[in-house]
Amino acid sequence: MPAMNATKRKFNALLQGIGAKPTAQSPTSDGQNNDSSSSLNRPSTPNSIPASDEMTTPNKTMTPSALPSTPSELLSKRRRVGVLESTTGNDKTPSTTISNVVLKKWTPGGKSVTPSKESKTGPPKYCPGDRDELIRRLGTYQELTEWTPKPDKVNEIEWAKRGWVCGGKERVRCTLCHKELVVKTNKREVDGSEVPVAVGSDVEEALVKRFVELIIDAHQEDCLWRKRGCDDSLLRLPLASPPSALASLRQRYDDLCARQSFLPYLFNLRLPANLDLKATISQLTPGFFIEPPPPSTNPSSPNDVALALALAGWQGLTNPRVGAVPNSATCATCLRRLGLWMFKSKEVDEATGQVLVPAPMDYLDPVREHRQFCPWRNAAVQHNPGARTNDNKTAWEVLAQTIKNHSYLRAQAEKSGLRGVLHRAAASVPVTPSKGAHAEADGGSPLLGSDAVDDEDEDGSVRDAKDKERWARLRRVKSLFDTKNGKKLRRTPSRPDLSSSRPPTAHSRQQSVPPETNGEK
Repeated sequence: MPAMNATKRKFNALLQGIGAKPTAQSPTSDGQNNDSSSSLNRPSTPNSIPASDEMTTPNKTMTPSALPSTPSELLSKRRRVGVLESTTGNDKTPSTTISNVVLKKWTPGGKSVTPSKESKTGPPKYCPGDRDELIRRLGTYQELTEWTPKPDKVNEIEWAKRGWVCGGKERVRCTLCHKELVVKTNKREVDGSEVPVAVGSDVEEALVKRFVELIIDAHQEDCLWRKRGCDDSLLRLPLASPPSALASLRQRYDDLCARQSFLPYLFNLRLPANLDLKATISQLTPGFFIEPPPPSTNPSSPNDVALALALAGWQGLTNPRVGAVPNSATCATCLRRLGLWMFKSKEVDEATGQVLVPAPMDYLDPVREHRQFCPWRNAAVQHNPGARTNDNKTAWEVLAQTIKNHSYLRAQAEKSGLRGVLHRAAASVPVTPSKGAHAEADGGSPLLGSDAVDDEDEDGSVRDAKDKERWARLRRVKSLFDTKNGKKLRRTPSRPDLSSSRPPTAHSRQQSVPPETNGEK
């Protein structure tokens, strides 16, 4: 009977402690001791369970005889049953919680791999078509203490296009093959410091020519940057889409308005001759300055200086370490930094507008302050390779033209009442403006050029002369398609009853007689 009770107790404990660590339970009676000793003496198999190994849990009730008498026995017992707390103030054991458990992945080789939350990969090492990576490599040449200006043929953009980054003082390093090269044209070290050395023009040209070759040849033989670099048109800015172009312009404008107190005066700027700032402001969308809602730093009326700098590609400078720099601007393409305080007059008489204390610099040319390879300044960089015309324009000129075209299309859509006026089939047909059709003559037709834009201001005689000239052109063009056979086919018959100019035959006369006539005969 005691053996049967012990078996039941073991089976009950086994069911309750599934998943727990099997531990040996202290004997409670002599019969149990005998049973456990006999079970230990039997040979064990992988599937057999020793009789003395009982599955116990902390919640299992114990008899008073089974309780340990000393703290050390109690601690050892708690360790066996899985209790991880210490019982005395002096004895402390390390606790294990869910938060500090590290899950390890099993591999066939037997090595455990600890999975990370997020696999952090570095920037790509070879990406000749990635514009963002080109800008990132170009950003490593910003510090003047590490890289000094070089001639145009070996400047920082030429090295960045071939995968080189600035890796130290006048030193470049390839991102793929990790080759390093020192680039010095007119400097040498004297007593541990670099000093400029006056060299002849022929020597400098030879050095520049040699470094132009090393931009490619300095890579390892199997380096991919040696075979192909970035395309010259990779820096080109996509400004042909009005929504994205206007959104970027508004963002740059807001950044500069946040630095309103540091912006130079309008007379401190020297804008290009073909930039009409007032006309550009009138061509912007009606909700450009209010949609989306502007920040509190924006003025109530448009800031001409901030808008002129934004049109030229400038925005507020933000340092990744210190945050926004209030007195500086930067270009996101060439990464040129511009100190606004250098171009603002220090003291101006508000009543008369006279400059009392001038600025350190005479004026600010927002276009020429860009670097030579920047598309805001260089029209060749902004040129579209797929364009049919060779009319090169800088990025700010393309942006101004986009705003002008968008304003014209918006005006035409408002007049017609349809947003898709240019997509209609009738829009491709040239229409001659009439004297009473003021709606058609106000804006002109995009296919007739700029002659039809000012028809409303011209008198009737000039308009009639232009109409005659257009019709004469159309007749001349039409005459090119007229042939002798075409004239014969379009010639009208002399008799309306005859369908052909040939004389009728007897068969044709018989077929031409109506049925009613035959019946009457």
